[in-house]
Amino acid sequence: MESPTVTPEGTAFPPDMERLGIVAGAKIDIRDLDAMGRRHNFRVYLYFEEDLAKDSTLREDLQEYRDVPDLDRPFVNLNAFLRFAAEQDPLFTRRLDELPLVIEVTAYGELRTEEGKLVPYVKGLMPFLDELTMEESGTAS
Repeated sequence: MESPTVTPEGTAFPPDMERLGIVAGAKIDIRDLDAMGRRHNFRVYLYFEEDLAKDSTLREDLQEYRDVPDLDRPFVNLNAFLRFAAEQDPLFTRRLDELPLVIEVTAYGELRTEEGKLVPYVKGLMPFLDELTMEESGTAS
């Protein structure tokens, strides 16, 4: 059986991605990452667990979680995440203006689609909930 990942995943990024500022460790607003992915034809996978994001490959994770529904996995395709978030909260995009979601880029690789086409992808780590909490000051009753 042929591996769905063609380019081994790693922290080395092609020059065209580096020119966009997409390198390991870069922190990029989720909306900007989405726009870059659409404009430059690469997929983005968001990870919710740091160890998994940094210590495994997308290929391994897709294999391990193949029987788990997409939204129940510890990682998700960015487009699916944004679609789900907007369905759950119609004001989600507006909330991103108040509290941006900044994704830490962790790796780059390529996937072979079912049609046989190679598609580059970027893995990113979602911020932890404690990083998202806003301090409530001046709200004493």
